[in-house]
Amino acid sequence: MIIVIGHKNPDTDTIVSAIVWAEFLNISGKKAKAYRAGELNFETKYVLSRFGEKKPALISNLENKEVFLVDHGELRQSPADIEKAKIVGVLDHHRLGGITSIEPIYYRNEPIGSTSSLIAKIFNEAGKKINKKQASLLLSGIISDTLKFTSPTTTDEDKKIGKQLQKIAGINVDELASEMFKAKSSLKGISLNEILQKDYKEFEFNGQKVGIGVFETASPATFSKMEGEVFEGLQKLKIQRKIDLIYFGIIDILKHEGFICLIGEKEKEIAQKAFKGKIENDIMYVPGLVSRKKQMVPVLAKILKT
Repeated sequence: MIIVIGHKNPDTDTIVSAIVWAEFLNISGKKAKAYRAGELNFETKYVLSRFGEKKPALISNLENKEVFLVDHGELRQSPADIEKAKIVGVLDHHRLGGITSIEPIYYRNEPIGSTSSLIAKIFNEAGKKINKKQASLLLSGIISDTLKFTSPTTTDEDKKIGKQLQKIAGINVDELASEMFKAKSSLKGISLNEILQKDYKEFEFNGQKVGIGVFETASPATFSKMEGEVFEGLQKLKIQRKIDLIYFGIIDILKHEGFICLIGEKEKEIAQKAFKGKIENDIMYVPGLVSRKKQMVPVLAKILKT
């Protein structure tokens, strides 16, 4: 059986992609099952509950198992023992980063707004019908990753596919997005450490290990009361993960702007070169910053390369 799994600290696109891609493999004659590599966030829980989908089981042991990776192509973002697994495929929309295979595998990566968009595209190419629940899940994944088609990662294909899925699902996109963003912004019952690692990914740029966490919210002012705790938590996370640089971006999903927490002089120096935002109390304000994938990762990679 093929295990379909997304990255650690899974988001909505990762989870719904794993679920629907496993279904695609099954109807294509390959036995597959979706799993998750971490705990679900409030937005993803809301989506699964709304559309009557059970959350994938948590899996920690991938040794000697056939694994299909979705929504990531970086080794540092995969489960810890991924190198002991047999990777049979990768489906992604991010940059490449260290994943290798012994044999040729199915690999598809496109510069598109979400893995959910890519999966819908593959259904269409294969002439396979997308049912109402699949359309609802995939549409949710696209809305989440593109911030309802407003992120700079959004492509014309995402918008076209979104309209197709909306028609199949019979959903009001504005209403769905509103409820998803409300769930995404909730801090109820979450520890600071969970907030910092809720959407945290690690990268390697020119030999330097960089951690980038983001928290998308409709109420960024909530963090103003927690600044000291946030900076202390980032310091601990940096030491714990043994990385060279760490950044935490608070993204206002309504005003489309970002605030980057800078815990050290090195982070501050690199950020000034990369984003050129205004720094006050070690927090950089960057108008228009909403995407880690398109607006943070490429710029930091370029700066650190030189």
